[in-house]
Amino acid sequence: MRTSRLLVVAIILGACAAPCLASVSNSDIEASLKRAKAFLYSKLNRDNWEVAPHGVYHNDNLVVGGQWGGVTALATYALLASGESPQDPRLAPAIEFLKKADLRGTYALAMRMQVWLLLPPTKDVKALANADKVRLLTMTQSRGNARGMHDYTALGSSYSHSRSQYAVLAMWAADQMGLEVPNRYWAEAEAGWIRHQDISGGWTYAAPEDVNVPVTPGMTAAGVATLFITQDYLHAGNGIGCQGNVDNPAIERGVEWLAQNFDKVATDERYTRDFPFATLYAVERVGVASGRKYFGPHDWYAKGVTWLLGMQKPDGSFNTFLGSGPMDGPIGPVVDTSFATLFLARGRAPVAINKLDYSGPASDVRKAPPWDQRPRDVANVVRWIGRQLELDLNWQVVNANVPATELLDAPILYIAGSRPIDLTPAQVATLRSYVEMGGLIVAHADCASPAFAASVRKLGQEMFPDYAFRELPQDHFLYHNLFNSSKWKQRPQIQGLSNGARELMLLIHGQDTAKLWQIRSVKGHEEAWELAANLFRTTFESRGSLRFKGDTHWVTPDGKIEPKRTLSLARLRYDGNWNPEPGGWQRLAAILHNDFGLELRVGTVKPGEGKLSAGYKVAHLTGTGKVKLDVAAREELRDFVQGGGTLIIDAAGGSGEFADSAELLMMMLFPNDKARLLPPEHPVYRLAETTIPIDYRNYARKTLVSGLRTGRLMGIELDKRLAVVFSREDLSVGLVGQDVDGVLGYTPATATRLMASVVMGAAGKASATSPTTIPVTPPASRQAR
Repeated sequence: MRTSRLLVVAIILGACAAPCLASVSNSDIEASLKRAKAFLYSKLNRDNWEVAPHGVYHNDNLVVGGQWGGVTALATYALLASGESPQDPRLAPAIEFLKKADLRGTYALAMRMQVWLLLPPTKDVKALANADKVRLLTMTQSRGNARGMHDYTALGSSYSHSRSQYAVLAMWAADQMGLEVPNRYWAEAEAGWIRHQDISGGWTYAAPEDVNVPVTPGMTAAGVATLFITQDYLHAGNGIGCQGNVDNPAIERGVEWLAQNFDKVATDERYTRDFPFATLYAVERVGVASGRKYFGPHDWYAKGVTWLLGMQKPDGSFNTFLGSGPMDGPIGPVVDTSFATLFLARGRAPVAINKLDYSGPASDVRKAPPWDQRPRDVANVVRWIGRQLELDLNWQVVNANVPATELLDAPILYIAGSRPIDLTPAQVATLRSYVEMGGLIVAHADCASPAFAASVRKLGQEMFPDYAFRELPQDHFLYHNLFNSSKWKQRPQIQGLSNGARELMLLIHGQDTAKLWQIRSVKGHEEAWELAANLFRTTFESRGSLRFKGDTHWVTPDGKIEPKRTLSLARLRYDGNWNPEPGGWQRLAAILHNDFGLELRVGTVKPGEGKLSAGYKVAHLTGTGKVKLDVAAREELRDFVQGGGTLIIDAAGGSGEFADSAELLMMMLFPNDKARLLPPEHPVYRLAETTIPIDYRNYARKTLVSGLRTGRLMGIELDKRLAVVFSREDLSVGLVGQDVDGVLGYTPATATRLMASVVMGAAGKASATSPTTIPVTPPASRQAR
C-alpha cells in the first residue's frame, strides 16, 4: 500500500510538531506507567473495579447497566499489556472474577477478549474466549446501515462506530487465539465501515446520514484501524502476484484525514466530546498496524506521550471528564488511566523491523517501485515472532531520506521488491551509515525476482566494495539460534555479505518467503516463519538487551560540552580487512566527548610511511583475517610504542586467524617482552574510579568458560606503563554498541568501557565527573505475557 504524500514529506523532513520522543526519556515513561499502575491497583475492590455488585441489563453504555464488568476487563487488560504478570497476587483475583462474571455488553465483552488473548492459552481460557466470540457474533446487526455493526447489547438494533470498533477488536483477538471467525463477518464489517466513510476521508459516530455530529480523530482512527484488520482477512492475496504496490483507497483517505487533523489529537480542547484517552488508544492501534511513525508532520507517539505526561495527576491517574455522564465519578479516572496506560505501554514496544519505503513522493501507485506490494508481510511476521518470544513487538515504515540515526529504531532494515532497486547516492550513503552503526539490511526478492536480487548484490558491492555476497554456510548460527533448520522441510536460499565479524546484509532469494508472510500461511510452511524469528534473534543477545522505541545504542556528541583536552588516535591500515567496523570509533569518540570532555581525533595511518610520529598517542590494529606487516611497518610501530605510544590490538568478531597472527606480530615487535594476562586488579579494568563489570556475549560464553566474569586482556608493560593491550576476544564490534549475536567477545557495554579505559589511560587520567553515556539508555525488560 502506497504511503500518502503528506506522510512522505513528513518522513523526509524527519519532523514532529510536538517535541520529539528523544525529549521524553523512557525512564520518564516508565515512571509514569509505574504511577498509573499503582493508581489502578489502589482502586481495585478486592477482585474487581466495578461500582456495583452486578449490572442491570439494559441496552446502554452504563457500567452499572449493559456494560457491567467492562471496567474490570479494561483495567485488567491495561495491566497485562503493560507487563504485569497474570500470576501477580493483586491481579489474579480480577482475572478469576472475569472468568465467572456474566458480561453481556459489546464494550465489556470486547475488553474481556483482550484479557483472554494475553493469558496463557489453556483449554479453559480458550473455551471462555470462544463463548464470548459466539455471543458477540450473534449480536452483529444485519439490516440497513447497521449491517456488520454492533449495538450496546443483544437487546438493541441500532449501532455506532464506537461500539463496532471494539467488536472487531474482539474478533481479531479470537482469531489470534486460533478460534474460527467466519469470513462473512469480516466482509460485512469492512463493507459497513467503507460505506460509512465521510466524503472528507474521516469517520463520525455513525453513517453521515444517520447522525449530525462532526468527524472526529477518535472515530477516524477507529475506522482506519478496523480496515487494517479486515484487509488481512479479505485482501491478503492482492499483492502476491508482484504486479505493483497494493492500494487501499479507504485506508489512505483515512490516514490522510488524520495527517491533516492531527492537531486535534492529544489536546484538552473539546475533550468532553472527543474522549482523548480512548482516541489515543485508537491512534496507537493505527500507528502499530500501519507501521507509521508519522501522521503528516506529527510523530504520533511523541505527541501523545508529551501530552499524557503533562496530564497525569499526582496520584498517577488520568482524567479530564467534567459534568455528568457514564464515565463521570470514581469510574472515570480508572477508564482514562487504563486507556492512557495502553497507549504508553503498547506504543513504545521494541521495534523489531523497519520496512524501507524507497518510492519517493510519487502519487501514482502504478509507477512507484514495488516496495510494498505485500503490505502486511512485515506486520504479520513481527506479530508471529512476538508470540513465539512472548514479547510485545512493533514494526515501522521508514524512508531513506532521513538521517541514518532515524533508522536505528529497529535492528533490521527490510527491503523488498520485484524490480531493480534504484537509490540516490545520498540514500546509499544513509544505508551504509545505518549498517556501520550496527544495523542489518535484510532484502527479499518478491516472486523470487532475479532482477531485484541482482540489484541488491550491486547495492551491497557499492556500499561495501571490500566484501562480497556468498551463500550462508550450513553451520551458520542463523540456522540454529532459536529454531533448528534441520527440522525444516526446505531451507530458504540466503546469501550474506559479511565484514568477517558480523553480517551486514542478507538476501533472501530463490523462494518467495514473504508471500507466505503476507497471506499468513504458517502450517506446512513453518520454516518461512522460523527463519524470520531466527533473523530477529541474531540482532540481540538476550531479552534484556531489547530496547524500547526511542532508545538507541548510538551516541552523538553533545554540542554544549566544551572539550578540555584532545588526543589523536591512529587506525592502522594494512593489506587486509583492517577496518571491519568504522562506526565503532565514531561512537566511542562521542562517549569520550560527552563523559570525559576528551576530543578524540581519529586518523588513518599505514605503518611504514612515517606518519605515526605526527602527534598520535594511541594506535589501533584490528581485523578478521591474517595480519602481516613488512619490516618498515614493524619498525615504525615498534618505535611508536617505545616512544610512549599505546598500541591496542583486538580480533574483530573474535577471529582466531587474526588473533594468532597478531600474537606472532607482537613477538616480532617485542621479542624480549612477552604479553601477559592482566590481573583483575589492573588499572585497565577501572574507569572513572569504578571497577568495570566484565560480561561476555552469549556466543562467547558457549566457547569460553561459562560464567566467566574476569577480563582476558593481555598486555605488555614498558617503563611501568601499559604500552600494548591485546584481546583475542572482540572489542571492535562491541564499540558499535548493537548487541548482535554470533560475536566471540565482550558485550558492547563491557567492550566500550574497556576501550575507554585504555584511551583515557593513554590520555593521562582516567576519570570523569559525570559519566552518563556509559551505559546507554537502559534496555526494555519485557516479561512474558
